[in-house]
Amino acid sequence: MARQLWKMAVLAIILVGLAMPVSAEVIKFKISLDTTMNHPRNEGMVKFIELVKERSKGQLEPELFHSAQLYKDTHVCKALSLGTVEMAAPGIWQLESYDPNASITSLPMFYGQSSEKTEKLVDGEWGKRVSESLGKKIGVKIPGGWYELGYNHHFFIKKDVRKLEDFKGIKIRYFGSAVNAERIKALGGSPMMISWADVPMALVQGTVDGLETTMKSADSSKLDEAGVKYALKDYFMTAYYVPMISLKFWEKLSKDHQKVILDAWQAHYMEQRKMARKMQDDAEGIMKKRSGLNIYEPDQATLAAWRKHIMPSQDPFIQKLGLDAELVSMAKKELE
Repeated sequence: MARQLWKMAVLAIILVGLAMPVSAEVIKFKISLDTTMNHPRNEGMVKFIELVKERSKGQLEPELFHSAQLYKDTHVCKALSLGTVEMAAPGIWQLESYDPNASITSLPMFYGQSSEKTEKLVDGEWGKRVSESLGKKIGVKIPGGWYELGYNHHFFIKKDVRKLEDFKGIKIRYFGSAVNAERIKALGGSPMMISWADVPMALVQGTVDGLETTMKSADSSKLDEAGVKYALKDYFMTAYYVPMISLKFWEKLSKDHQKVILDAWQAHYMEQRKMARKMQDDAEGIMKKRSGLNIYEPDQATLAAWRKHIMPSQDPFIQKLGLDAELVSMAKKELE
């Protein structure tokens, strides 16, 4: 009898053990950005992290490393390929070396165009094909729509540029893509590649006469206090960030966890774009109030004339980079 009771007790313990939920392992992963926490990319990523934690019930735990604590954007694609970081969102201008077609939205035909046209392009078949190509060449999963930084404009320290002739001989700092350098040349300026960290000193010392950037970036770095007095709102391109997840990490995740990440991205990236646009508008107002930044915004007819002026540089550059003719044609059609 005692032996039978002992067996029943052991069986009960086993059954209770089987009925108890097994605590799931927490999967941590690193997200690398080289911008500060008040940047629209970072603020969007904070929202993404919240959604992932909430929807995975704490099983997925992304950790954000900002301000290049892990990698600069210039190096992060290699890190993603190697799997030394799990996620990042480099600027589209950093990706030309992996796929030249990533530079299409920087071509002269986009000069002065509305962001709505560019947005429709990147969210459609064109964006899907570029994302797929980048994914294969870098070894990453692109979870969905791209983040927006915003319109890029020209800023100057001494000259109030209001005519094409005013560009002549001006030394302008540009970022990343060779397309940006060619556009500056077509406008009449002299492009200079300088790291973002060195821009304030370059302005103070007169190494450059101006630069290409967004209102938010200029405000965050207080470039108006480094000598920038004039802004030319010429909307020469809308800048985007492409979200990327290392395949070495992605392929280890369960289908359920992959779905959590994809759904979280889909749920918030449009909100990030709205936030980015508001931050750009707010930054313009801040610089006006802080330093009296002089802003000139050409009308649509003027921008169209300037675009026509730089268009002859486009076809030679398309051939030089070997851009996909069909993707270029898709972009042209969207801008008609």
